[in-house]
Amino acid sequence: AGAYLSDISNVLEKIDILDENLEEKTILNKDLDFGYRHSILSERNWIVLKAYFNLKKGNKEEIIELINERKMRRVENQPLDYPSAGSVFRNPEGDYAGRLIEEAGLKGQMHGGAGISEKHANFIVNVKDATSSDIKYLIDLAKEKVKDKFNIELHTEQELFNWE
Repeated sequence: AGAYLSDISNVLEKIDILDENLEEKTILNKDLDFGYRHSILSERNWIVLKAYFNLKKGNKEEIIELINERKMRRVENQPLDYPSAGSVFRNPEGDYAGRLIEEAGLKGQMHGGAGISEKHANFIVNVKDATSSDIKYLIDLAKEKVKDKFNIELHTEQELFNWE
């Protein structure tokens, strides 16, 4: 998890997990193989039981002000009026996925009950009873149109699973 040029790897000391053999183990930060949108947890079938954080004391008023500033930025820029899973695509280096999707003409595009947000094109929102197929269709459409127009491959933030 990360935002604003920081991520969980900066404050996480260790985790307690239940591994594939149903054994409890403690894994230190240095052994979690943190990278951009990656850790060893994405490769293993572990259940995290506890997380230990090293937090620093700060100025309460400054922290509240920072939280409120970031909340207002989200309210202004993100489609919080509909359910979504947050940003759909990672930003390609040197650009923004939302800008590319918008420039590809997809802002407001609907499929079934899902839509590419009019407010921020890197959000697919559930406008009315969207199915996973509706959302997947729009993800694939955005990937295709951005690739066709800019020769850039978009990669999803979320991990998508096919349970069939």
